[in-house]
Amino acid sequence: MFILVTIAILLGLGLIFLLNRSSSPVAAEKAYYQPRGVEQQRLERLTPEQFERLCFRLLEEMGLSIADCHRNTQGEIDVTAVNPQPITGGSYIVRCILIQPEVPINSTQITALSDTVRAERASKGIFITTGFFSEEAPKLAEGLPIELINGQRLRQILAEHRISLT
Repeated sequence: MFILVTIAILLGLGLIFLLNRSSSPVAAEKAYYQPRGVEQQRLERLTPEQFERLCFRLLEEMGLSIADCHRNTQGEIDVTAVNPQPITGGSYIVRCILIQPEVPINSTQITALSDTVRAERASKGIFITTGFFSEEAPKLAEGLPIELINGQRLRQILAEHRISLT
């Protein structure tokens, strides 16, 4: 019996050691979303004005009407967009942030968007970034009327709507 307990403890310690050596989920996500081609690199090199136009064009291609736009000092854009569909429609708050690929969007920024959605009584909040979200950000967004779109997903959506970065 003593040998079995000793083996189980050693096996458990070995698994803990292997888990600690593996990269964190944030590091894994960051590595996954790093630019791999010319199209990805163009997204990170957009100027704030180009990024704003790109976001407006994407929202309009998705059938949303832009009602209002606010730019703040940190280079963030808050767009109020309206979906005119009778059942699924409503107003959306879309926060667009052009950031450096190595800086994650943290839970504080998700909480701020959630508070804005509640204050404006919007149907949904959408967070668009060229970067990625921290480990806790998607967990925080669960159950909230918030959709997170990171750089990789943004590139996919742009491709689906045939929107080029040039």
